[in-house]
Amino acid sequence: MSEQTVTEFTFFVDAELFGLGGYESAALAADESDLHEAGVYNVDIPRGFGSDLGDRIPVRVTGTARGLKFYARLLSLKDPMQLEELERVRSAALSRDDDL
Repeated sequence: MSEQTVTEFTFFVDAELFGLGGYESAALAADESDLHEAGVYNVDIPRGFGSDLGDRIPVRVTGTARGLKFYARLLSLKDPMQLEELERVRSAALSRDDDL
């Protein structure tokens, strides 16, 4: 199995998706093993933003291009600007994988 480039992407998601309790109460249809199998290695959901960012919070995800796409599907990401930037980041990671 070839090595895959690990990259990072920050999703800005509705705070309600993650609830008041943070990641532990997230309504995602995947557990930790599902994330790792898909190529998601780390999910960082900062705490303490309160109302500073309104109704969206940054979720920093580290993983392979495939893992980032998987996480976007879990979030049901529909924001065209985020999808465009995600695709740019994924394309760059896939290009680096081709160079390995």
